Amino acid sequence: MPHSETGYPNPGHGGGDPGHPRMPPRNDDGGSDGGRDGSDALDHPADAAHWFARMQSGEVTAADRQAFAAWRDASPDNDRDYRRLSAQWDAVLSLPHARLRGLMDASLTAARPPAMSRRRFGLRVAAACAVPLVAGLVAAPFVFDGNDTLVNYATRKNERREVTLPDGSVLSLNGDTRVAARFGARERRVELEQGEAFFDVRHDTSRPFVVVGGLGQVTVTGTRFNVRRDSDRLQVSVESGSVRLQTGSWWRRHERRLSAGQQAVAYPGSTLSEVAAVNVQDLTAWQRGKIIFNNVPLATVISEMNRYLPRPASLDAPALAQHRVSGIFSVDDPLAMIDALPAIAPVTLDRQQDGAIRIVAR
Repeated sequence: MPHSETGYPNPGHGGGDPGHPRMPPRNDDGGSDGGRDGSDALDHPADAAHWFARMQSGEVTAADRQAFAAWRDASPDNDRDYRRLSAQWDAVLSLPHARLRGLMDASLTAARPPAMSRRRFGLRVAAACAVPLVAGLVAAPFVFDGNDTLVNYATRKNERREVTLPDGSVLSLNGDTRVAARFGARERRVELEQGEAFFDVRHDTSRPFVVVGGLGQVTVTGTRFNVRRDSDRLQVSVESGSVRLQTGSWWRRHERRLSAGQQAVAYPGSTLSEVAAVNVQDLTAWQRGKIIFNNVPLATVISEMNRYLPRPASLDAPALAQHRVSGIFSVDDPLAMIDALPAIAPVTLDRQQDGAIRIVAR
């Protein structure tokens, strides 16, 4: 049986999909797909494979999200099966592009479907890969055995934690962060389910170290880097060594290679930013209990402060959203951060009886 180590119990899902965030609608055909006409079996998902295909299609609607949450909450088996397929899909994405395309071409040759839009092609390929038998076959080189070590760690808001992973790598977790990892003989894999973490990876060329963050994945053999996962982006910053950031399905994969002092961001729709130079020491100041702003828009500052505040503050001064501010604050005293805002920006604080804070123009 796998070994397991857990921090404090992780919160439930609430119907979400932390391993694979939902994507906004995307039309790769340059026009409308004509709506759902009921002719596609995937339009009425009834199992984990078809739901996984739908949620990865890039064509998810609000109704899809509501129905998916209801299906996942309806049974613990549904949630378990979906997570299993998510892990298998991550393994599929680790295969070399040429090999995966060859495997899929061979599996589709016997019964080649009629012409279809890219949306439906993506749905059908994702479903094929998600069917347990096919996914297990394609991902076989990455299947873990019973000697694997499983670890799960989590932090509460305003809590920071440093842990040593089974391979000797060191993981630092920022507040409100969850990670799940599996260490086997061939690969070291960590899923950043939410939050932010700094990785000091022990060098091991025989076992790649992969960090999966929903919108993309990072592959290294030994380096120091920071990964932050938000609902609409996955930000990767490298302190030393080099990493490979990838996003998108195997038939539409994009990649950035980063070295020390560089950053890239993965966005919905399989989009990657250009590589940019950054001050990694400032970005990772949270490890030292600090938060550093250097000529940052006020709206961004408040959004960042809300990660630490007991209740979110709101900026009710749209004209000041892009007002640039600088400062160094302690993350251990988040209310002091807000109290300092009038000293660095033309704003005042309006404290509500319920504890909420409105930030208004002075």
